[in-house]
Amino acid sequence: MVEGPCLAVFAQRLRARVLRGQAVRGARGGAAPAGATAVSEERTSVHNFLTGHVYRGVETLGKELFMYFDQKALRIHFGMNGSMRINPDGSRDRNGALPVLEIQLTEDTICFFGVTTEYRNAAESEQKVRMMESLDVCSPKFSLLRAESEIKQQKTRMLCDVLLDQTVLPGVGNIIKNEALFDSGLHPAVKVCQLTDEQIHHLVKMTHDFTLLFYKCRKTGSPLYKHYKVYRCRSCGQCNGKITVCRLGQNNRMTYFCSQCQKADPQLVNVSKLPARNSLIGWAYGRGSCSNEHVAQKCEEEWTCMCCTLINKPSAEVCDACLTSRPEVTETQNAGDSAAFNINLMKYPCNEFGKPSTEIKINRRAAFGTTTLVLTDFGNKVVLKNDNQISDGCSECAGPKSNCDQIHNNVYQSGRSMDKHSSTNVTDVASPSYQEPFSLKPIKKKQKTHHVPSVHQYDVASGKPQVNTTDDNRMIRMGHPHCSKHNRLCSLRVVRKDGENKGRQFYTCPLPMETRCDYFQWADLHFPLCNHGKRCVIKAVLKIGPNNGKNFFVCPFGKEKQCSFFQWAKNESAMQVIP
Repeated sequence: MVEGPCLAVFAQRLRARVLRGQAVRGARGGAAPAGATAVSEERTSVHNFLTGHVYRGVETLGKELFMYFDQKALRIHFGMNGSMRINPDGSRDRNGALPVLEIQLTEDTICFFGVTTEYRNAAESEQKVRMMESLDVCSPKFSLLRAESEIKQQKTRMLCDVLLDQTVLPGVGNIIKNEALFDSGLHPAVKVCQLTDEQIHHLVKMTHDFTLLFYKCRKTGSPLYKHYKVYRCRSCGQCNGKITVCRLGQNNRMTYFCSQCQKADPQLVNVSKLPARNSLIGWAYGRGSCSNEHVAQKCEEEWTCMCCTLINKPSAEVCDACLTSRPEVTETQNAGDSAAFNINLMKYPCNEFGKPSTEIKINRRAAFGTTTLVLTDFGNKVVLKNDNQISDGCSECAGPKSNCDQIHNNVYQSGRSMDKHSSTNVTDVASPSYQEPFSLKPIKKKQKTHHVPSVHQYDVASGKPQVNTTDDNRMIRMGHPHCSKHNRLCSLRVVRKDGENKGRQFYTCPLPMETRCDYFQWADLHFPLCNHGKRCVIKAVLKIGPNNGKNFFVCPFGKEKQCSFFQWAKNESAMQVIP
């Protein structure tokens, strides 16, 4: 989803890579309609008047991007899935779509995909940006006081509607809305008139804080989903309770909230006792100190491949998809990142990069190949030696001998259960603590099978990686086939195009479009047939009530042709609903 922080990154790329003062050599727009092989001349001629005009710069206001050409301003809205490419190798995006707008300057070419465009007067657009920039959550001139004043004027409106109103807080999208309300401890249906001044101040602050985190993740290529507490999550990131998913507000936008952590009665919310999300809240306003020890350097961050845009692990030297080498990081970049902490990625619990002090690696022979079991002790601060994997069940240990003996005993005691429940995914298991001087904290163990590619497998419904292996997750994975060419666990997708198959789920190769094979398999062959004899689609109850979140089967046709077929999905743990 393209929200304000994404547009701020797009604008920075344009300022950095496209020089101002270039003349427009040509402009064409409008993707070819279905069945056509070329861009329509009628739609292409709409942008012809740009030819000869000079590019003066770019500005953003919330979810709007303004490009200035002499006295004209081109307003671009990226919608849900819009994107931008500067000097692309080809004329299509990763999904094979043609650009909606292509602007050819003297030295550069800019392509926009999945966007809507509109021409306006440059002076009026600049005036609008000046008037609203103090409300823009992505602007350096953002004013907490003015934002609070604007929200207080929306007395009878629900918070879920106020936060998404681009005339109140430009740049806030559905992700920021859900996470900010969670951090504030407020139910989305609460009205502004029910809040105190302190709660409104905290809500604005949490909205701005998560926006900064959103921006930093998009700028550095770090995955944002690791910081989700409720958005597209099945369980709450704070209390592990069930997340309620519903359509709420004037525009029926998808809303995620935890009924235990977010109170419908604001009087029950004590701002001073709300749990802090992370240390970003402190340093964002300069109210706390930040040591370089808690700042991740470039070489410790997850990195994005320049070719296929796959996000790789910090330890990966080459891209897991296209085998492109990792971009080199100079010492000056690392030093600069540590000095300027205010623009750095903080070490949150989910991306802590500290090295363990004790590590044991044991190889086991499993049914599907050799499995490496890695046990680490984070409690002792002893410098690690280089560990080498030893085959045939042998192991090597670095660290105090007493710790190693304890870990070995723990391994042998749990060996039988490990053989029964071996898995190819990383699993976190806590071991009991000991009362000896070198007591161990919960041991993290990584289990990895050599022949399985080390890629993240995502849960489509929640948008989060499958890390903890549970019985429900295993049931879901059992149905996922592997693609024939790359032998990778397939991705579950849904048909979006209009037609008789719209809404049906299918499996396809998980790699990007450039390297994806042609594997295809329907995933709904076990779904029942409706009264028309068509394969049903699975949906979830979004109304707030006792059945919220339950899955059911209905006719795949629209409301006009839809039959009366209805059936609850019995085995919900093995079902996935793709929003």
